Amino acid sequence: MDTNSEVTRLSSDMDATAAPDDPHLGAPEGWPASPLADALYAVLRATPETRAGIARRLELNPSEVDAMEHLMGEPIGPVELSRRLHMTSASATVLVDRLEDAGHVVREADPHDGRRRVVRPTPQGMQSVYAQIGPMVADLIAVEDGMSEHDRAAVVAYLQRVLAVLEHHGEGAPPG
Repeated sequence: MDTNSEVTRLSSDMDATAAPDDPHLGAPEGWPASPLADALYAVLRATPETRAGIARRLELNPSEVDAMEHLMGEPIGPVELSRRLHMTSASATVLVDRLEDAGHVVREADPHDGRRRVVRPTPQGMQSVYAQIGPMVADLIAVEDGMSEHDRAAVVAYLQRVLAVLEHHGEGAPPG
């Protein structure tokens, strides 16, 4: 039995010591499990709440935060933004209007095609986002303290393989 009561148990064992939010609760007999997969699942489960907190602090809704994330990577047109956010172009237009009214983005002519418009974050919008995520990024980097280069490389390799699996099983992936 685990003697550290501070550690949440992520075992597939179905006994009285299992955490109430055990990811395997009710899973069929023989369900695959591993400590790494369980820890990753816990991270994935925490991500929406983290994003919601960032949205609240930015006084944006989660869709607007998602839009800012895409726009900070590159200026894109409203139609492309709607596709990436899985919303109608009308909904994306309303979202961009709200971001523009808040001073987070601007619409401008596409430098490659003057007939087209793109949306890009303003310096104020980028500053606001970086001010909110900066402390989290610093904390995540601090988690690396004490890890050897070998351990860091192993974690990076694992996460790269995980990303490939998630992309494979994402939207548009064939069943099975």
